[in-house]
Amino acid sequence: MVRTYAEAGVDIDASDRATAALVAQLGDTAREGDGMPIAMENGFAGLVRLGDGALAVCTDGVGTKLLLARELDSLDTIGVDCVAMNVNDLICVGAEPLTFVDYVALEEPDEVLMAQLGTGLAEGCRLANCTLSGGETAVVPELVRDFDLAGTAVGWVARGGIIDGSRVTDGDALIGLASSGPHSNGYTLIRRLFNNDPVLGLQLVAPTRIYVQSVLALLGAVDVHALAHITGGGLENLLRMNPSFRYIVNNPLPVPEAFDWLQRKGDIASTEMYRTFNMGLGMVIAVDIKDEARALEVLKQAGETAQIIGCVATGKGVTHAALE
Repeated sequence: MVRTYAEAGVDIDASDRATAALVAQLGDTAREGDGMPIAMENGFAGLVRLGDGALAVCTDGVGTKLLLARELDSLDTIGVDCVAMNVNDLICVGAEPLTFVDYVALEEPDEVLMAQLGTGLAEGCRLANCTLSGGETAVVPELVRDFDLAGTAVGWVARGGIIDGSRVTDGDALIGLASSGPHSNGYTLIRRLFNNDPVLGLQLVAPTRIYVQSVLALLGAVDVHALAHITGGGLENLLRMNPSFRYIVNNPLPVPEAFDWLQRKGDIASTEMYRTFNMGLGMVIAVDIKDEARALEVLKQAGETAQIIGCVATGKGVTHAALE
């Protein structure tokens, strides 16, 4: 029985160490003036100076959700996931997505597959209100089996609108936005547990929710101190807001049935569930407590399921009953 993400084949700690090894070799690649990097407390997107603002850039893929989507004949939604994983990161630094490019690696040319991917990519860009400005397709049978999909998003933010985590403070309210399901994380474990149940399958391949328009509306209404896109690592992503504080989640959003099923099926410990999956929480926003009512009103008008899930406190780390 597979009970952890590592046993399924993905060791988060080892992955973090591998990433750190790469970063350690990069050295100083900064240029002066436009293009110079802007230091950030959070790591959701890279920022470089451009005129009176900054370009935000991030890149991501869909991972092994591709395999489940292929199995369940849902490849026309995967492009939405690819766009979402990128633009949801961009808005965490306050940047509005402007353009997106994709990269498809194929074992062999497949017109039907490419049309399905294009359908999702176009829908994702429509939902994020960004331009799909280009991409690249490579046929590399010696490197991939079937196909892989990734993308890069670029956005822009005025200098005064950058959300870098520095405004996070003790007492801030944490607002949670509901996810549409597992989004695009944890599928190496999910696929080991899935039993071809059609109802559950629909929940598992539901495309990642795109929060761009809702968050942009919020940014125009209240002072947002920080945002966290809850992806791989689960609640640990809250530390990317600003690691110098403690994030207390004491009123979480309801956990969707799909996660309960996965936990029962795999006899997975709660700590492992909350470290691997979003558990129904797709985005978290930190605002001053005086702005929480207005923020909730704006988010709900934008169509989000949102509630106060906790607060920021002194100390470090994340506090949640499932993690204790």
